[in-house]
Amino acid sequence: MRLEGRTAIVTGGGGGIGRGIIKAFAREGARVCAVDMTEEIARKGADAAGGEPHFALAADLTAEEEAERVVRTALERMGQVDILVNCHGRASSMLGNPIDRLTLDEWNAVFSVNSTAVFLMCRAVAPHMRGRRYGKIVNIASMAARRANENVPHYCASKAAALSFTMSLAKEMAPHNVNVNAINPGLLWTNLWEKGHGVIIGEDTERDARDVFDAFVQAAVPLKREQTPDDVGHMAVYLVSDESQNVTGQGLMLAGGAWMV
Repeated sequence: MRLEGRTAIVTGGGGGIGRGIIKAFAREGARVCAVDMTEEIARKGADAAGGEPHFALAADLTAEEEAERVVRTALERMGQVDILVNCHGRASSMLGNPIDRLTLDEWNAVFSVNSTAVFLMCRAVAPHMRGRRYGKIVNIASMAARRANENVPHYCASKAAALSFTMSLAKEMAPHNVNVNAINPGLLWTNLWEKGHGVIIGEDTERDARDVFDAFVQAAVPLKREQTPDDVGHMAVYLVSDESQNVTGQGLMLAGGAWMV
């Protein structure tokens, strides 16, 4: 198993993508701390891994002290943190966001989760990884970090910020043998799409979100199939394994060819 003996923190661990990553890590032998907004949601991630010795933590990662508490607790319970995956994310709470109706509160709320919380978690774990001269950090960004959409400018900008931060941190941590990368998932049917990314339909709220999603996949994805949490999990395993020792500062696209760079 490629991750035998490794320990991991996966934020957003109770969501669809988070559970896909956690299941993949557990299959490869890692012990996982699943983090989410509530104990109930976080527990879904730990349960996806098979329960003990995996465990769940509830935390609001937009708060400095909460991010630090997560890392501190993970160290107390696991002894070390080899891997950090920042998988938490927030979509827009509004349908369509032309600049004249996008509020500052909405802008700040999306950035606080998608960008600031990523920074706080990385900052909290960095001293430990530097001290051990080993670590793997993976930030889950989005195809939207590369391919902007006018309906969700704040979401796109927040994911682009997370991707740029990934590259800067990779340069800083490279001398300490810490790899930092990002995954840019494409079109996955998750709660984020159903409850947030459906904004691509604008004001046409009568259309079924799943129908819109399926049509968009057929129109935008050359491989003509949606991406899945398992797909993200497989890529995450590669990025945190020794197989990727010379991969850092990258934002790997996982979008069926919907965006090629």
